[in-house]
Amino acid sequence: MLDTFLFALRALLPLLLTIALGYGVRRIGPWEPDFYRKLNSLCFHLLLPLSLFCNIYAIEDLAQVNWRLAVYAVGGVLACLAMGAAAARLLKRREQRGVLVQAAFRSNQAILGLPLANALGGEPAMAFASVVSALTVPLFNLLAVLVLTFYSGASDRRPSAGKLVLRIVRNPLIVGCLAGIGAVALRQLGAVPDFFLRDQLPSVYQVLQNLGKTASPLMLFVLGASLDFRATGRLLPQLSLGICLRLAAAPALVIGAALALRTPLALTTVEMPTLVAVFASPVAVSSAVMTQEIGGDSQLASQLVVWSSVLSMGTIFLIVYLLRGMGAL
Repeated sequence: MLDTFLFALRALLPLLLTIALGYGVRRIGPWEPDFYRKLNSLCFHLLLPLSLFCNIYAIEDLAQVNWRLAVYAVGGVLACLAMGAAAARLLKRREQRGVLVQAAFRSNQAILGLPLANALGGEPAMAFASVVSALTVPLFNLLAVLVLTFYSGASDRRPSAGKLVLRIVRNPLIVGCLAGIGAVALRQLGAVPDFFLRDQLPSVYQVLQNLGKTASPLMLFVLGASLDFRATGRLLPQLSLGICLRLAAAPALVIGAALALRTPLALTTVEMPTLVAVFASPVAVSSAVMTQEIGGDSQLASQLVVWSSVLSMGTIFLIVYLLRGMGAL
């Protein structure tokens, strides 16, 4: 029992301390809020895509990826959306319903999930998590636009199909994922020598790796700096429902079903960290921005990001502790 507790603590404590450091520096440091926004933009547009590319590029053979479980993860996202839509009926205000549904299925996989997968399973877990990101990141964006548009009822904010596709394709995270998958595919087809970039251009590859490795700690730091605990009281009922959906119901539904289907899904300790990353991490930071752009209660969206980020440290610890005790991690 002590070993299980220490495993969970060692995995999560560095993440929590990095977030806490960002929160503290934001309060006492000399930098303006705009500095942190620019830092977050740098991570999102450059560092994180490089990290995703390098993680996928390191995969020797795409056939070795557990595609059955990757497809299951996509199905899990859709199941969470359906669960959120059912729960949203409890809210009276339509603009809050879309925010709640988005919170139910859209996790902070990029900022907190990927570092979590790395902490729980190392580089092999990160490689699988990066492949799954290539599927879930565009799905998150597509579903968020559809859900928020539906519940906002604002036809003037409804993007055309072309703009929607362009928005998804131009997402830096998707570009990084697809570039990595494309490089592995070209290597397997014999179009380029095996690990050409790593072996023939080692200095360039080292630079890409070094930059990619800075993405996770820096984004956790910025996440801490962005936490704002104001305007919580009046939204407490809606916040409680959204947090329960994101941090309790979603992991119980998807991870619980995966454990029951462990054999047919060929689920191992290498892939389990990805399920934890996708379905146990808090509400995505970008969900508040998208709510503001498309329509919905942006204050509720922002508070869901803040409080789910804080409370997830406790729920993730409990989930990791239980999974470790069951031998699933």
